Amino acid sequence: MDWLRQEDIQLPIIELLLGIFVLAAFWIFVTFVWQVVSHIRGQSRTFAYSPQFIRIAAVAIAGFFVSSQSVGAMAVPQVATEKIDSNNSNKYSEKLLLGSGAINIATLTYIVAKRRATMRSIKFVSKAEIQEEVALPVVANDDEVSTNSGDWRIIIRVLGVPVVETSEGVTVTIGKGKSLELLSWLVEHKNSSTRSAARTALWSENVQDATFSNVVSDLRRSLNSSGEPIENEEWIPRTFTNQMILNEKVVTDAFIIQHFLKLYIDDPSELNRRHLEESLSFVRDLPFAGMNYAWADAEGITTSHVITTLQAAVLLGEYAISVNDTETLFYVTEKGLRVLPGHEELVALRMKGHSKSGNRSAIKLEWEAYARAVEADAWAGGAPSSHLEELAKSLAQV
Repeated sequence: MDWLRQEDIQLPIIELLLGIFVLAAFWIFVTFVWQVVSHIRGQSRTFAYSPQFIRIAAVAIAGFFVSSQSVGAMAVPQVATEKIDSNNSNKYSEKLLLGSGAINIATLTYIVAKRRATMRSIKFVSKAEIQEEVALPVVANDDEVSTNSGDWRIIIRVLGVPVVETSEGVTVTIGKGKSLELLSWLVEHKNSSTRSAARTALWSENVQDATFSNVVSDLRRSLNSSGEPIENEEWIPRTFTNQMILNEKVVTDAFIIQHFLKLYIDDPSELNRRHLEESLSFVRDLPFAGMNYAWADAEGITTSHVITTLQAAVLLGEYAISVNDTETLFYVTEKGLRVLPGHEELVALRMKGHSKSGNRSAIKLEWEAYARAVEADAWAGGAPSSHLEELAKSLAQV
């Protein structure tokens, strides 16, 4: 009887443990399936109290599924092979698939580790600590991607023939022309850059996945060889979704001018004025000069860069006139006229500057140069401004 009573006690305990085990296995299965589906959809949902190895396995399985079901994987042509030794070929394919899976898992683990290290390394500093006078600091406004002051590493010079440079002024060689255009497009669309949008903008016809992948790979190699390594980060992080991210340490020269223009308008201090004046040194020519970037014109990006540069040049020119600084006046107005030759307000400022220095012949030269620019511009109608003509005559008589 004692043994029976003891057995009566043990059986419920075993049944309870077995039930807990079954519920735990069911919970692991549900969380695994749910996380796989979430990652395939481009989300990062995780169940509470789910083991870490389940999360890693779910990410790996999702990566396999996305890679195998992508348009690029389906578009890979089937190479005709001889029937001889087909069994060995099948075995080799299976080994290659397993090797690819192992590489994907290792890559995912590496990316996760880098992202965690980046989050730990974030530091918050005061405004006084980041005011550096040695280099031009860059701080994004509310509408742009956040960039710490002076923390940009690569600048895309779009005010002229597109050129890629490091923060130290070293030119970065981009292997392919499409790679340079893709980089220009990415830096101009940081808040809305996706693979599908990039392909639509850069290619008028449907481009093959292999071609697009080669362009992206060439761009990554070029940026990695720039000599400007970024710890725990990538220039173009790899993703399993349609999103295509460009590192926030990559900016354009137009972005820098726009930032300092906003600072100067909000606070017209001597420091902000000097920074805005220095930023105009980036201006070389019309935006994207010599390049047929149809997306830049169609989206108004070219016009926006021109207007920003002109506004900065006019503000600085008016200040230079008020303090009789003719050297700065001619410098900033010349930069503005590079992006829009014959701009009336800039020409008027230059005439006033020559008048202040007593150089009447220079006023005449400015007027003649302006008239030639207008006559060469079909949109201007070949008729110089009567207001500007009256100003030139009145200044020349003073």
